[in-house]
Amino acid sequence: MQFPSPDNSAETAAPRREPDTATPDSASAPGGTSTPGGASTLGGASTPGGASKLTAVLAALVALAAAVALNYGFWWSQGRPQHVPDARDPRVKSASFSPYRTGQSPFGAPFTREQLEQDMAVAATFVERIRTYANTNQFAPVPELAQKHGVKVILGAWVGANLKDNEKEIEGLIKAANAYPDTVERVVVGNEVLLRREITPELLIDYIRRVKAAIKQPVTYADVWEFWLLYPKVAAEVDSLTIHVLPYWENTPTALDHVIEHMLHAHAKIAAAYPGKPILIGEIGWPSAGRVRKDAVPGRVAQARFVRDIINTAHEKGIDYNIFELFDEPWKFGQEGTVGGNWGLIDVDRQVKFPLTGPISEKPYWLTAFLASSAAALLLAVLALALRPARGFGGAALVAFSAQALCTLLAASAEQSLRLSFGTAGVVGGVLMTGGGAVLCLLVFSELCDLASASRWASGPKPLPPVIARLEALRSWRLRPAEGDTWRAQAIALLDLVFGLAALALTFGLVVDPRYRDFRVAQFLPIALCMTARWLATRELPRPVGTPREEWLLVGTFLFGAAVIPVKEGLVNPAAWAWSATLVLLALPWGISLYRQRVAMRTFAAKA
Repeated sequence: MQFPSPDNSAETAAPRREPDTATPDSASAPGGTSTPGGASTLGGASTPGGASKLTAVLAALVALAAAVALNYGFWWSQGRPQHVPDARDPRVKSASFSPYRTGQSPFGAPFTREQLEQDMAVAATFVERIRTYANTNQFAPVPELAQKHGVKVILGAWVGANLKDNEKEIEGLIKAANAYPDTVERVVVGNEVLLRREITPELLIDYIRRVKAAIKQPVTYADVWEFWLLYPKVAAEVDSLTIHVLPYWENTPTALDHVIEHMLHAHAKIAAAYPGKPILIGEIGWPSAGRVRKDAVPGRVAQARFVRDIINTAHEKGIDYNIFELFDEPWKFGQEGTVGGNWGLIDVDRQVKFPLTGPISEKPYWLTAFLASSAAALLLAVLALALRPARGFGGAALVAFSAQALCTLLAASAEQSLRLSFGTAGVVGGVLMTGGGAVLCLLVFSELCDLASASRWASGPKPLPPVIARLEALRSWRLRPAEGDTWRAQAIALLDLVFGLAALALTFGLVVDPRYRDFRVAQFLPIALCMTARWLATRELPRPVGTPREEWLLVGTFLFGAAVIPVKEGLVNPAAWAWSATLVLLALPWGISLYRQRVAMRTFAAKA
């Protein structure tokens, strides 16, 4: 496919005008040369008469078939079943139990007793024991329902800065432990309260002593494993040590290949510090989705491998453990990003994410994604070729192949939007990201189809207004179109600006406060590729307008983020490198536009 060649003269800086009249003998189309009778060429190949239509149809079918095959390979590579060593035990020994559903949270709407019993029945099929973090309010029926379904309980009392609430939790813990001695296996007085620095060690010890004096079950406290080395006085008071080992979340994340080594190291260190004291790994888990932290990569297959390895190692070494956690908790998305809501072994729809034996698929829905994106590409290609009959083999093949590439990218964007869509704000944000990106990409696709078209009234993409004009118009609320711009160019310019500012905000967040922020590569990559393709198809100089200080700052920030973010992530984070490449692609059309504008300004000044 040929694009209009560059013209470095100032006179060609103005937008192209379409001819006032056109006849079959004189018509020409961008990128080709006219021939008698209206036939045109593309890349030097003649397509006269009716043979051109058949050639174009065959080319489109061949290109679409090849593109569909590549699309199949793309989705299959992500969804293919992967071998993971089977777990030796038929059920998980223990898992944290916080059964909050969509719209529920500890700070808002509680779950009901009916929902609690439903979730207890689910838990009974998957785990032998559950751990809770509180025992009052909606958690009060847990021991009763656990006894009914044959599930053991590690019952917790939530201890924090509110001393009045602490008293209720301590009293409820004692009452439940005495009422259900065969179900409540042990109790936990406080969870990471020393880490949060909400009470003193002395007050915590007082709570522990009160509970120990009132019940027969073992009493413990739970905190991250390093904190037990800081508080030997607390360790002396408890019957056992409950340590948290979260290789993904720790300040120095641990890659999946080294998590067992890390767990055994933490367990051995605590055992050496307090010989003879029983140890429970009270929290150990891996997220099924979310941001990559250095070389700690979340995922469904990764989570399955992690859990099975923990089960097998614990079985072999005689280690007591509790997986964090049984159910996904959507409310955590607002505090910890996507990863916060994806620690569960069971999703919010109460579907088990993976079995304990057999192969695992990272994306079980991959075949649906393939079929949907292929059907959308077929529809788009047929529609594009019907409205803009392509010139010859090359034009038709390019349209068909581009249609599939675009639909695959947009399907990946939609998938990421769904994965990040916790809560109303997340859903709205996902719709705007994927929907707005789809509109922009389809507008660019329609312009590029014009270039591949044999229609004598077709026109390819004109240069967008200089970016300075876009920002000045937005700043002053004067969104008047530039002279000669089509409605498509106006829409593309506005959407390009909006997504550029959105990428700027995300990049700033990833540089300044990255811990809970996702790398939204799949949502921005279609935009970056489409705008780069449009830049390649637009070879005229823009109009000389303004002094683009803000635009240089925007491009500079993109390039700065592309360089800094992988360094901050430790140079081993594949998602950081993917976002870096996306930023470079986003910066490219803006940067080249600014460069062309500078050339136009110099030419204009020289002629003046």
